[in-house]
Amino acid sequence: MRPAPGPAPLTVTLRWDGGDIQTVGRLGYVGRVARFEYDDAFLASDLEISPIHHRADIARRPFPPYDPAVFEGMHGVFHDSLPDGWGRLLMDRRARELGIDPAALTPLDRLAWVGDRGIGALCYAPDADVWNAVESALDLDSLAVETRGVLAGHASDVIAELGRLGGSPGGARPKVTVAIDRQDGAVYGTAPPGGEHRHYLVKFRGHADPEDAARIEQAYADMAQAAGVRVPETRLIAGNGGQHYFASRRFDRGGTGRLHAHTASGLLYADFRLPSLDYSTLIALTRSVTRDRRETSAMFAVAAFNVLAHNRDDHARQFTFLMARDGLWRLAPAYDLTYSGGPGGEHATSVLGRGKRITRKHLLELGRHADLSPAEAARIVDRVSTAVADWDRFARKWDVGAASRRKIAAALP
Repeated sequence: MRPAPGPAPLTVTLRWDGGDIQTVGRLGYVGRVARFEYDDAFLASDLEISPIHHRADIARRPFPPYDPAVFEGMHGVFHDSLPDGWGRLLMDRRARELGIDPAALTPLDRLAWVGDRGIGALCYAPDADVWNAVESALDLDSLAVETRGVLAGHASDVIAELGRLGGSPGGARPKVTVAIDRQDGAVYGTAPPGGEHRHYLVKFRGHADPEDAARIEQAYADMAQAAGVRVPETRLIAGNGGQHYFASRRFDRGGTGRLHAHTASGLLYADFRLPSLDYSTLIALTRSVTRDRRETSAMFAVAAFNVLAHNRDDHARQFTFLMARDGLWRLAPAYDLTYSGGPGGEHATSVLGRGKRITRKHLLELGRHADLSPAEAARIVDRVSTAVADWDRFARKWDVGAASRRKIAAALP
């Protein structure tokens, strides 16, 4: 299979539920720049898939991206559907298996590879059937071994399976999207055969991750919840050989339904590979998108937690907004919360221009940007501080190793 020169346009839909599929428009790619045209029926729906730079009521038809230089000539909202890091590596490896030069794949080709398996409700057709579509119970231990081999550059017999399970989520760490049966705990691919199930992202260790990376992230999830941060349901899944895997319930899925997901990176055309945002900008974005003071307060809580818990890998793709079928937006639960040194030892997202040495005074000043009173901001910061001060208890609860406990404790205020 080889991509044709100048890929054919894709039809973009929102798949809200099994029988509720809404056409959004058509997406083309000519001269290394995408063009998108909204469907007339979608324009009449009053829904907005990207309310900052691509409002449907003022869109030119067909229209280019707000900034073609940021996302390979792609619109931010559609670029959010594309993987980075691990997922892109899998796409490139699969392309070579199929005799395709990965450099020849346009973003539109890659969206066709995502098809209806991406994060959120956006789907792309016609999709390219390049992944193994067989659904069966999964062996996480075997997949973990395979991911380590892929990261090391070794050949793998399950690239197609890994691509189907982990070819669309963002992030550098290896991960798979799975469905866990609530009755017997069996882990399946994205569409398990019957039974009650919930959708999760399961992470595997990267080369630079400590042995107890999953336990650290689970401890951080508990600590964040105690801090008042909105987090998804999480769990540690035990493998057969004593290995554990961190699993986070997918906030873009609920039963058979989906929510539209859009990152701060895609909304603002902020390159997530660079320190390009400030938390004051994220708070303003939250206010603009959700129009809900509770959501701006939630974003402030995330900022306070990331600062005080030393989570400095807080780049623009680490913040997501969700839109339901009724068009209402809210801030997604916080994710990828763990200890991180950050780029150059600083936060990827600054606090009022500061990437490190951020004090309580700076956080309280940030609270003003979230329309919080001094007392409200202080209560949020105090709750986060209290939870972070209890790190050792959370770490011991999840059997985080002594070396990791000490290292992280030394970095916390």
